[in-house]
This record gives sequence, structure tokens and C-alpha cells, in this order.
Amino acid sequence: MLRYPGVRSAHTYEASWYHNATFVFPLLAVIIAGVVWLATGSGEAGGAAIFFIVVTAAMLPVVFITWQRQTTAVIVHEDGVTALHSGLEQMTIAWDELRSVRRVETMGNVRWYLDGQGEEHIVVEGEIADREHLLDAARGEMERRSRQVDEP
Repeated sequence: MLRYPGVRSAHTYEASWYHNATFVFPLLAVIIAGVVWLATGSGEAGGAAIFFIVVTAAMLPVVFITWQRQTTAVIVHEDGVTALHSGLEQMTIAWDELRSVRRVETMGNVRWYLDGQGEEHIVVEGEIADREHLLDAARGEMERRSRQVDEP
């Protein structure tokens, strides 16, 4: 955090890659079907366990690829807001480039987007710690800068 001047706050991602539902649900199904298979010797449960092992294995690369783009920390500093993944900078949006803070809900999953110029944006997942403080800081900076522009 020393590389960002005037750090105001840091917000970490409180989940891990394996919390991804596309990985967890088939893995749970493997465990349940496997236990039923071992307990009863049922061929159907054995087939289901094998099927869900294949699904889990197929989802693993997808989960890892999407995890590589996942923001694991957001730093709010005097120059703007910076998204990090495992300590590596993904993107910085300067305060004067921040255009909007918007909420997007997709199939019950809520995310916020800090929109910069053009196509630049930082995704703030629901699992980011103290998310409301982060969003309030971004909205406050946008409001402060718009007042500066309006004043003669």
C-alpha cells in the first residue's frame, strides 16, 4: 500500500476461489452421491457421483480463469481507486476520471461498477469488506468534484 499516496482505506475480498458456486455445487453433489453410493451400493448413486466428478473437473479451469480476473482488494487513495488481484495492480481509476458508481444485479448476484473513462471499470463484488464505505468514498469524491466544476 505504500505505492499509493494518501491511502484512505483498503477493502479485501472475503471469499476464496473455491467459494465459486460453479465449483462448490458439483463438488457437494460428488460427496453426497459418493456417500450414498458407498452406503447403499446403488448403481444410480455411483453413476451420479461419476457424472458430478466430471462436471467438477470440467468447471475447475473455468473457475481458475475467472479467479485470475477477480479483484481481491480495492485501495482508496488520494489519487483515485485501485483494484488489485493478489497484490498485483489490475486497474486504477483516477478521481477525475470516475464517471459513475452503479449497481448491477444478475440472477440475484449484486455487483457495483466504478466506471471510468471509456470502457474502464472496476467491479466491486458483494464479498468486498466494508463495501459501503468504499462506495460512499467514491460517490463522495464524484460529488465533491462536480461541485468544484460548478463553482466559478
